[in-house]
Amino acid sequence: MSKPAARSCDGRQLEYYRSLSKAIRLDVLEMTYRKKAGFIGTSFSCADVLAVLYGGFLGREALHPQDPDENTFLLSKGHGASAWYAALANVGYFPRERLSEFNTSGSYLGVHPKRGGLPGVAASSGSLGHGLGLGCGLAQAKRIRGGAGRVCVLLGDGECNEGSVWESAMFAVRFGLSNLIAVVDRNRLQSYGSDQDVLNMGDMAVKFQAFGWNAVELDGHDHRAIHAALANAWAEKERPTALIANTVKGKGCSLFENLVLWHYKWPEEAHYLQARKELEGQ
Repeated sequence: MSKPAARSCDGRQLEYYRSLSKAIRLDVLEMTYRKKAGFIGTSFSCADVLAVLYGGFLGREALHPQDPDENTFLLSKGHGASAWYAALANVGYFPRERLSEFNTSGSYLGVHPKRGGLPGVAASSGSLGHGLGLGCGLAQAKRIRGGAGRVCVLLGDGECNEGSVWESAMFAVRFGLSNLIAVVDRNRLQSYGSDQDVLNMGDMAVKFQAFGWNAVELDGHDHRAIHAALANAWAEKERPTALIANTVKGKGCSLFENLVLWHYKWPEEAHYLQARKELEGQ
């Protein structure tokens, strides 16, 4: 059955979110350094959102996407896969030792996620702009079958340049998919530069509201704010919800923050040692 959303966030829960966020970032750092893989910036920016999602709302129950009563998570911004794997491992979907398989030939822990080999990974992703449409289909299927499960899709803000995202946004409102939650990782940096310079998305909460969504802007690194926004989204009965999570690309290490370089580059030894020192000191 669908995991009930926790409505309150006490000190103990907040501390768990913080420790889980730290564990996710440390695991991402280890994976990208050891296996020479990129995308540490986008993985660090969404670590806090994933910590609250899996630490307070999805738990270890989002395993069967076709089950109408079970919650489903989709990582539309597939290049953030290392953070997703770390979140799954740290809440018990699979042994943390398997993270060493990241970016290894033949492994299901690819730089982009691949369906069918890991518990909790409901869909392959990497081609941007597809996740919200898939989420709409899954949410509609759960509704048709009378289920209580919800679908949560994590998107990048650069990904929202894709027209398919906005087609999906119209579909979700047309069919009243109140069991659909879109979280936009609003770090304002994409592959080749800033959002403003590449294709300015402007006020994304206002855009989703114009399409008929319940849209909320929040600090994507404030665990209490993320928890409150997700709890309200879980309780929504009328329309889909978009959470515009304002984040910092590379959040957690001063070396990585707000630099397009860390969309692609992997940490070398000096970066790795400094990042570990900063993260362990938090």
